[in-house]
Amino acid sequence: MVPDDKPRDPLISTEEPQGILGKLFDDRKIVIYQKFWEELSAKQPELANLFEKFTQTASDGKKYTFPFIGVEWLHELPASPTPSVDALYDDQRLTRAQNFVNERVAHKVLREIDEENNHVMDLFGRDWKMGFDVPTLLILRNLIVGLRETIVTRGLGDVIYYVSADGEERVRKRVYHQVLSKLHPYLDEPDVRLHLWGQSLGVTLTHDFLFGLFNRDPNYTPGFLKLKATGTEKDKIDFEKDKIDFERWRKKAQNGELRLGSLTSTASQLPILLMRSQNVVDTFANEKLLDATDIGITDPNRVCWNIFYDVDDLLGFGTRRLYNHDRAIQEFQVDSGDNPGNAHTNYWKNPVVHDKTAQLLYTNALMP
Repeated sequence: MVPDDKPRDPLISTEEPQGILGKLFDDRKIVIYQKFWEELSAKQPELANLFEKFTQTASDGKKYTFPFIGVEWLHELPASPTPSVDALYDDQRLTRAQNFVNERVAHKVLREIDEENNHVMDLFGRDWKMGFDVPTLLILRNLIVGLRETIVTRGLGDVIYYVSADGEERVRKRVYHQVLSKLHPYLDEPDVRLHLWGQSLGVTLTHDFLFGLFNRDPNYTPGFLKLKATGTEKDKIDFEKDKIDFERWRKKAQNGELRLGSLTSTASQLPILLMRSQNVVDTFANEKLLDATDIGITDPNRVCWNIFYDVDDLLGFGTRRLYNHDRAIQEFQVDSGDNPGNAHTNYWKNPVVHDKTAQLLYTNALMP
């Protein structure tokens, strides 16, 4: 998911209205993931026949069948009536926590409240003892304040939550369960290929998921397998099943029965988040590259990973040159929006992303 102050479903979202009449009367809904898939299929019509179908239930209670597994985490889903905090998953409470923080500390709020110990500078010197605060460029000031209180507090807040021990455990349990439960029927298949698409923090999650599966170090134990079961009795049972499945998938990866088909990343934060690991810090400090084989990229001459970034996106970075096998990794600068917020959230609408993603999926789905 991406920064948002309202409950939102990644499967279903209100369509952005077009024109004056649309803004007044148009309340249609679209399926975000399905819309993206339709764009890919328009580029490569044969894609519809190449992938398994998965049935998922959206927040409106309806079931949708897609040739992909749509995953959600961290943000509250829309529901009526609004559920209590206790009824939400632990990670979903982040939406309300971030909203509460913004309501308490946003600069607009601080300028409007009249409290004895709240001292703010004013364009017109309301509190003359504090002095005047006349920005050289008012437009730039408004932009900076807007970025601080949307992308930074929400987008960066998501990142900070995930890199904490509490957040990482909760997010991985939720995300991995959604994927592993759908993949379970294929555990006995002799040749399974994963095609992953990650946006923003999802880039790091897909990377972590692949690293846990494909890392070849015999002494390495994925962090997911070290976690302990928590929550309700059902949560504990589901988690123990997920651990068993993850270990089986890892063994299949080591035996060549599980392969990475393709990886697509938009708004990658890996250049920052990779340094959660001391091993990675030491690797970079010694001016060495990461081994792409550890995330399943085994053929150095076949493109397997597409990375997209927009220079106007404050939370998206180029990543390709941090890995070996750079011929197997393509990186594209795209224009998904000039506003930093739109630049971060609109990759899925970008025609270059559509074209290159469809091409990679089609080519690698047919590989021997």
